[in-house]
Amino acid sequence: MSVRVTRNELDVGERADRSRISLPIIRYKGAPGPSVFIGAGIHGDELTGQASLWRLYDHLKGRKIRGTITIMPVMNPDGLNFDVRGIPSAEVDLNRLYPGRADGYVSERITAKIWEVAKKHEFIIDLHTMGPSIPMILIDRVSGDLKKRMDDLASASGITVLEEMSSDAYALQNLGASLGGVATALNIPNITIELGGGKGIDWGTVEAGYLALKNVLVHLGVVSGKITRVTSSIVVKEKGYCRADVFSEKGGFIEYTVKMGDKVKKGAALAKIRNVFGDIVEEVNMPEDGYMISEASASATQTGGGIATIAVKMK
Repeated sequence: MSVRVTRNELDVGERADRSRISLPIIRYKGAPGPSVFIGAGIHGDELTGQASLWRLYDHLKGRKIRGTITIMPVMNPDGLNFDVRGIPSAEVDLNRLYPGRADGYVSERITAKIWEVAKKHEFIIDLHTMGPSIPMILIDRVSGDLKKRMDDLASASGITVLEEMSSDAYALQNLGASLGGVATALNIPNITIELGGGKGIDWGTVEAGYLALKNVLVHLGVVSGKITRVTSSIVVKEKGYCRADVFSEKGGFIEYTVKMGDKVKKGAALAKIRNVFGDIVEEVNMPEDGYMISEASASATQTGGGIATIAVKMK
């Protein structure tokens, strides 16, 4: 059976100048098999996933496909056009607005349209970036058969796998209203891929993002081939870790004392905070044994500012 490739746009509404707000969508449909939804760009300034998708498009050209792959490469068009995380007209995080509302504000209508498409698939993959970081998979803390299926997807990716932050932090950040959160609530296996990059494409993690996508599709039997080992980026092989954030108490400039991917002992320095005169005003230490996986996007911070994302043992 030949593969049918279609490109469409889902209409959401209109702007003040009457131009349309729409979501591009590409679908590959082959022989009967699994259905996979891949979304990218819900945060408009996260671009690395776009380049990983370009590699995937090239890989899929002329290839037999079993099942359906639906890709929405730009889930926040105005965020992309204005290079902002949310949308210019409102300070909202669209990845905290699922399942959306069909008759709500434009941001809610966007997430409602995305969810309407995504929830019809057996597997969901959401592409993001985490500033300067190693590529990683994040999975929600679940149990039973859903956990096994999500663990299998994550492991097949070939990149670092972490479970989400503690339940208190998860609730505080309203991650239950993320695409992964609502998928988990409906028992749909899903993974979030976090790549490097803030403003602009992090070309150093593009390859890892592409291979993670391809490897998952191979694992599911959607495309033929072998799982490819990721060698272009650091991969933490140890399992049983979750992500956690580290914050500063003092304001100033950040000087890191460890590298991303380093295994760091509890109490060891992650970074120094220097004031405008160059004096060290704080040493930010590792709260427990784990790995350094992501640095702050900015080089300056203030009280309570995020210094790093780390991987620590699950409790």
